[in-house]
Amino acid sequence: MASRLIACGAIACCLVAGSAAASAEPAAAKVFEGKTSQGYRIKAVVREQAFRIHVFDIDLRCRDGSELALIMGGYLWTKVGQRGSFRDAQFGRTDSTYFRGRLNERRLRGRMRVTDRLRDGTRCASRWIRFSATPR
Repeated sequence: MASRLIACGAIACCLVAGSAAASAEPAAAKVFEGKTSQGYRIKAVVREQAFRIHVFDIDLRCRDGSELALIMGGYLWTKVGQRGSFRDAQFGRTDSTYFRGRLNERRLRGRMRVTDRLRDGTRCASRWIRFSATPR
Protein backbone atom coordinates (compact mmCIF):
# COMPACT_ATOMS: atom_id res chain seq x y z
CA MET A 1 0.00 0.00 0.00
CA ALA A 2 2.76 2.46 0.93
CA SER A 3 4.74 1.64 -2.22
CA ARG A 4 1.62 2.27 -4.34
CA LEU A 5 1.17 5.72 -2.73
CA ILE A 6 4.82 6.58 -3.28
CA ALA A 7 4.62 5.47 -6.93
CA CYS A 8 1.39 7.45 -7.50
CA GLY A 9 2.93 10.49 -5.81
CA ALA A 10 6.04 10.26 -7.97
CA ILE A 11 3.97 9.97 -11.16
CA ALA A 12 1.78 12.93 -10.15
CA CYS A 13 4.88 15.05 -9.41
CA CYS A 14 6.34 14.20 -12.83
CA LEU A 15 3.08 15.09 -14.57
CA VAL A 16 2.76 18.41 -12.73
CA ALA A 17 6.43 19.29 -13.36
CA GLY A 18 6.14 18.36 -17.04
CA SER A 19 2.99 20.42 -17.60
CA ALA A 20 4.43 23.39 -15.69
CA ALA A 21 7.60 23.26 -17.78
CA ALA A 22 5.63 23.04 -21.01
CA SER A 23 3.41 26.01 -20.12
CA ALA A 24 6.29 28.09 -18.74
CA GLU A 25 8.36 27.56 -21.88
CA PRO A 26 8.58 30.88 -23.71
CA ALA A 27 8.36 31.28 -27.45
CA ALA A 28 11.62 30.58 -29.23
CA ALA A 29 14.04 33.20 -27.96
CA LYS A 30 16.89 34.53 -30.07
CA VAL A 31 20.10 36.13 -28.86
CA PHE A 32 20.96 39.44 -30.54
CA GLU A 33 24.49 40.84 -30.28
CA GLY A 34 25.91 44.12 -31.49
CA LYS A 35 27.69 47.35 -30.63
CA THR A 36 26.91 50.75 -29.17
CA SER A 37 28.06 54.07 -30.61
CA GLN A 38 30.74 54.10 -27.89
CA GLY A 39 32.17 50.94 -29.47
CA TYR A 40 31.11 48.57 -26.68
CA ARG A 41 29.13 45.33 -26.80
CA ILE A 42 25.41 44.87 -26.26
CA LYS A 43 23.58 41.58 -25.94
CA ALA A 44 19.81 41.05 -25.79
CA VAL A 45 17.37 38.14 -25.74
CA VAL A 46 14.38 38.61 -28.07
CA ARG A 47 11.02 36.80 -28.08
CA GLU A 48 7.96 37.46 -30.24
CA GLN A 49 6.75 40.77 -28.84
CA ALA A 50 9.33 41.44 -26.11
CA PHE A 51 13.05 41.66 -25.47
CA ARG A 52 15.39 41.82 -22.49
CA ILE A 53 18.77 43.48 -22.51
CA HIS A 54 21.17 40.94 -21.08
CA VAL A 55 24.37 43.02 -20.84
CA PHE A 56 26.03 46.13 -22.23
CA ASP A 57 29.00 48.34 -21.42
CA ILE A 58 28.78 52.14 -21.19
CA ASP A 59 30.88 55.16 -20.17
CA LEU A 60 29.33 57.87 -18.00
CA ARG A 61 30.58 61.39 -17.29
CA CYS A 62 30.32 62.57 -13.72
CA ARG A 63 29.66 66.09 -12.49
CA ASP A 64 33.06 66.21 -10.77
CA GLY A 65 34.76 65.74 -14.18
CA SER A 66 35.64 62.06 -13.83
CA GLU A 67 34.49 59.20 -16.05
CA LEU A 68 32.77 56.01 -14.93
CA ALA A 69 32.84 52.78 -16.97
CA LEU A 70 29.98 50.39 -16.17
CA ILE A 71 28.88 46.93 -17.18
CA MET A 72 25.08 46.98 -17.00
CA GLY A 73 22.75 43.98 -17.00
CA GLY A 74 19.82 42.23 -15.37
CA TYR A 75 16.98 44.12 -17.04
CA LEU A 76 13.31 43.17 -17.10
CA TRP A 77 11.39 42.28 -20.28
CA THR A 78 10.32 45.22 -22.44
CA LYS A 79 7.18 44.92 -24.54
CA VAL A 80 7.33 45.87 -28.20
CA GLY A 81 4.42 47.65 -29.90
CA GLN A 82 2.58 46.44 -32.99
CA ARG A 83 4.83 48.36 -35.36
CA GLY A 84 8.00 47.23 -33.61
CA SER A 85 8.68 50.36 -31.55
CA PHE A 86 9.51 50.36 -27.84
CA ARG A 87 10.14 52.86 -25.08
CA ASP A 88 11.01 51.91 -21.52
CA ALA A 89 12.60 53.18 -18.32
CA GLN A 90 14.00 50.83 -15.68
CA PHE A 91 15.24 51.89 -12.28
CA GLY A 92 17.76 50.29 -9.95
CA ARG A 93 18.81 51.30 -6.45
CA THR A 94 21.22 53.99 -7.63
CA ASP A 95 20.86 53.95 -11.42
CA SER A 96 18.24 54.57 -14.09
CA THR A 97 18.24 53.35 -17.68
CA TYR A 98 16.07 54.77 -20.43
CA PHE A 99 15.84 53.21 -23.86
CA ARG A 100 13.75 53.55 -27.00
CA GLY A 101 13.92 52.24 -30.54
CA ARG A 102 12.65 49.62 -32.96
CA LEU A 103 12.77 45.85 -33.24
CA ASN A 104 12.17 43.61 -36.23
CA GLU A 105 13.26 40.05 -37.00
CA ARG A 106 16.59 41.23 -38.43
CA ARG A 107 17.68 44.01 -36.06
CA LEU A 108 17.24 45.62 -32.66
CA ARG A 109 18.26 49.26 -32.76
CA GLY A 110 17.68 52.36 -30.73
CA ARG A 111 19.11 54.76 -28.21
CA MET A 112 19.74 54.47 -24.47
CA ARG A 113 20.76 56.71 -21.61
CA VAL A 114 22.04 55.74 -18.15
CA THR A 115 22.24 57.87 -15.01
CA ASP A 116 23.88 56.82 -11.75
CA ARG A 117 24.58 58.24 -8.31
CA LEU A 118 27.81 57.23 -6.56
CA ARG A 119 28.13 56.58 -2.83
CA ASP A 120 29.58 60.03 -2.20
CA GLY A 121 26.54 61.62 -3.91
CA THR A 122 28.24 62.44 -7.20
CA ARG A 123 25.87 62.18 -10.14
CA CYS A 124 26.97 60.59 -13.40
CA ALA A 125 25.14 60.32 -16.72
CA SER A 126 25.66 59.33 -20.31
CA ARG A 127 24.37 61.05 -23.39
CA TRP A 128 21.84 59.23 -25.56
CA ILE A 129 23.92 56.36 -26.98
CA ARG A 130 22.91 54.58 -30.20
CA PHE A 131 22.95 50.78 -30.31
CA SER A 132 22.32 48.12 -32.92
CA ALA A 133 22.21 44.34 -32.57
CA THR A 134 21.48 41.46 -34.94
CA PRO A 135 20.76 37.75 -34.36
CA ARG A 136 23.78 35.66 -33.60
